[in-house]
Amino acid sequence: MSSNTLPRQIVGLVTAVLLAVLAVLWLALLSVRQTMDTNAIEDSSQRVIGRVHSLQDSVSLLAGDYHNWTDLYLAAQNRATDRLSSNYGITAHRGDVFQYAELFDGPLPAPVSWQAGAGLAPQGGLLSPQTRAALRAVVPTLDSSERQTFDFFEMRDGMPVMFSASYLLPENAQLLAEVQPNSAAIAVIGKILEKDRFQDMEQELSISGLDVLPEPPPKDTVFTTLAGVTGEPVAWMRWSPPQPGTQLFWKMFPIMGAFSVVFVIMSYWAAMLLRSKAAVLIEREAISSGRARSDALTGLPNRYAMREHLSKLRKQAEQQCAVIAIDLVRFKVINDTVGHLGGDAFLVEFSKRLNELRDEHTFVARYGGDEFFVVSAAPEGLEEIVARKCLALQRLSDTPIICHGVSFEVQTSKGLAFDDRQAMDHEELLRRADRAMYSAKLRETLEVIRYDRRMESEDLDHKHIERELRRALTDGSGFTMYYQPILPAKGGDGPLRYEALARWFSPELGQVPPDQFIKVAEASGLIMQLGWVLLDHICKDMKLLKDAKVSINVSPTQLMSRGFAEKFTAYVRAHDISPERIEVEVTEQIVLRDDVTISQELITLSANGFTLALDDFGTGFASIGYLMRMPFDALKIDRSFVRAIEEGEDGMRMIRSIIGLARAMGLSIVAEGVETETDAARLRINGADFLQGYHYGRPAPIDHYLRTTTPAS
Repeated sequence: MSSNTLPRQIVGLVTAVLLAVLAVLWLALLSVRQTMDTNAIEDSSQRVIGRVHSLQDSVSLLAGDYHNWTDLYLAAQNRATDRLSSNYGITAHRGDVFQYAELFDGPLPAPVSWQAGAGLAPQGGLLSPQTRAALRAVVPTLDSSERQTFDFFEMRDGMPVMFSASYLLPENAQLLAEVQPNSAAIAVIGKILEKDRFQDMEQELSISGLDVLPEPPPKDTVFTTLAGVTGEPVAWMRWSPPQPGTQLFWKMFPIMGAFSVVFVIMSYWAAMLLRSKAAVLIEREAISSGRARSDALTGLPNRYAMREHLSKLRKQAEQQCAVIAIDLVRFKVINDTVGHLGGDAFLVEFSKRLNELRDEHTFVARYGGDEFFVVSAAPEGLEEIVARKCLALQRLSDTPIICHGVSFEVQTSKGLAFDDRQAMDHEELLRRADRAMYSAKLRETLEVIRYDRRMESEDLDHKHIERELRRALTDGSGFTMYYQPILPAKGGDGPLRYEALARWFSPELGQVPPDQFIKVAEASGLIMQLGWVLLDHICKDMKLLKDAKVSINVSPTQLMSRGFAEKFTAYVRAHDISPERIEVEVTEQIVLRDDVTISQELITLSANGFTLALDDFGTGFASIGYLMRMPFDALKIDRSFVRAIEEGEDGMRMIRSIIGLARAMGLSIVAEGVETETDAARLRINGADFLQGYHYGRPAPIDHYLRTTTPAS
């Protein structure tokens, strides 16, 4: 590189960065403007809606008083219209409390009504026949003991009127007990939402242009609907919210404009200065190489510095070493709540606390994301040092961290590993600490979990299974599919549905349990290859199962591969299998990951004709919001809940709650783990659609179902 090349590169880079900074400042100002205006719109909407509800509540309270009045009830029962007029109609006639009133049905042969300024003589036809019909349907459902009313809006002479309806009942308890259902009149009062009230709302809520329209306003208008007696909008209340962001933008515009001009001039001057001072820049570049060992956000040593530190410790034979891996629990929730800037602020504060653990024996580093490491080393007494550090780590959770006004608990998963041989490769030591931390995360404990011989044995088994699995996947040997019937809860001619379950026999390991080799496949990145091998077996079997529907389990890791859904569809159709015959099952872990790619792949699978089922529902991760966003067709109740049926009413209550949730979302229900007819009968009574378990048949190879028309039940 020539002596002129580096200065030109530096000048170009610095110029680009400075211009980018300027662009970011303007974009930030525009973003603040939009955010503040949007928040103002949302805030005004909540406050206007709240005020409207408050006004409706005031009318409801009036109705509760006027419609629970013994004298008025007796007058209606005796059809004494003169007494009704003097006690009820006069209030509407005066118009100072409410402006409309009507009584109908019950003992009254025809509706009687009054309105402001129309005199005390009862009138007819205040409410339309459709309104009365709607009230006849809803008023009987009200709780009279709580003076419950039904509230709705109507437009009268271009003005919105808040109506409140209920039965006309006596407040006398003895007389109330004698009232026969539907024998009382239905009473309705209406209060006009007047324009002076609009002006008060504008002043109180800092809005303008508040009015009511009989037609929907334009899309760019801020509005709320006023619901009629049937729930349909009868009017639209619109207003102009405050625009604090726009006001701030125009106040800042002259300042930002002047700043931009000065910034450009200074940038040009800086570029020229840098070009003339290439030697200084080269020297600073050398200095910055030292900064490469520090984390830019938190200032802690980064992973590179930590590896250097471990390498130095390894060269010191007298030093004993231990590593604690730390992972923040549900850090994604913090980012989702206060944004990435808030998440960064949380990381900075947590790093400050963690940095207090540093001393002559302890090194602290941020490994990346929300993962940190604490490395302790000493010639002797390391166990005591680590114990103190673990206790200090526990105390980090005592005080929440406040980010952008939101308080968050400090919860971490922690794994500990010791260099027992005092010569362990630092990558292996880090892996062990990370493995122990992952175990703590699975156990959902905040205690420090130490890497032990059981984990070491599991890791050795994992490596052995992985080696044999790679061998088996080269030719696809040893894999078979078993099928378990899924029967309609209400009975039928036989099972039309099966769940496909993978089995693997290794010549060296023997029969390997599915949960073991599938877990290894996911951890080692072999799950994609394994998935296609198993799908090939399933499609060939489905040719023999004719019209039966088969449920296939798909890993979240597979769904995180962009384009998986289309490839899956093409693979199935290449075997001349209709997607409608396949139900894709996913576990609740997809909710925990909540990956955009997973969501898109699920939507694509549904659009291509596959049905979707959420497996093991109720084991702790499912989000109702996620269920509502995703096109699931079925819920599979985890067998642990089916087992809970035998424990009493609490188990049944949980089953009924899950089934009720599924019903509300239009999902079918499959209950797993049915082992007795008693289980089946209880699930059938409570609304399960399909049943699966040993009571109806254990998983069996395809030949079993080809020999029998229906499995024994």
